[in-house]
Amino acid sequence: MSPQTSQGAAEALLSQFEEHLILTQLSPSTVVNYLADLRAVVRWGMDYVGPQFSLATLSPDLIRRYRSHLLKEKQCAAATINRRLQALRKFGAFAVRAGLIHSNPAQGIQLVQDEGRVRTAPLSGKQVEVLLQVSGSEQPSLARRATAILMLLLHTGIRVNELVELRLDDVRFDHPGTHLLIKDGRNGVTREIPLKGEVRHVLYEYLAVRPNVEGESHLFLSREGRSLSARSVQRIVSSRARAAGLEGVSPQALRRTYANRLLARTGDLALVSERLGHQNLATTTRYISEL
Repeated sequence: MSPQTSQGAAEALLSQFEEHLILTQLSPSTVVNYLADLRAVVRWGMDYVGPQFSLATLSPDLIRRYRSHLLKEKQCAAATINRRLQALRKFGAFAVRAGLIHSNPAQGIQLVQDEGRVRTAPLSGKQVEVLLQVSGSEQPSLARRATAILMLLLHTGIRVNELVELRLDDVRFDHPGTHLLIKDGRNGVTREIPLKGEVRHVLYEYLAVRPNVEGESHLFLSREGRSLSARSVQRIVSSRARAAGLEGVSPQALRRTYANRLLARTGDLALVSERLGHQNLATTTRYISEL
């Protein structure tokens, strides 16, 4: 395949992805950023692999090599590298839904830690208490949003990309109790996670001040009324953690906190695996062993 043919195939694939992003009602700037990041991946792939490179044939190993290239050779900032990895995750989820690939190759790729300070170990009970008690410097509506995000991460263990994709109707306030519907784009499975009364309360408080934007169904919105990005969620968590005197707390640490607490309370590894959205117990065993 000639470079011109390969480039044309890449652009055709990116056009399909662009149509998908527009249909999901992402902001124009977000769509532009996703496409720019993926074009950067394509340029690297054609240099590193050759003209036969395609986004549809990416493997986890190749993505790790790309991450290493950005980190060690290009010396990009952690935020830049993680933005590219998030773009690859988004594309991988689209490719799975479109039937182009069987699984998302970017899903399990770890983000780069900023200056080695990002904490992934679970928080102690006291640390969780301090984190939830502290008041941020945001205006009241944004403070309610931040609290709702923290509570969902701590009490459901969902991934950041799952949180930002939540829609209003994914929160079910019905019998036998409030629960959250999580749609896993990698395997098409939807899982239900029950929500405690305290989580329901903070969600009610957030929904009371959530911007009412016509045609926008995402649960969490920016102050401009657009769907919240994964990077924004990470900043919200980091900001609240700093206000609580906790260094380097990440959404991953809150997910691990949930897993740790659930296993300690129930002793049921299968339940932990189901709630976390893992595809097998081996993954959960490795995940728990790192706690």
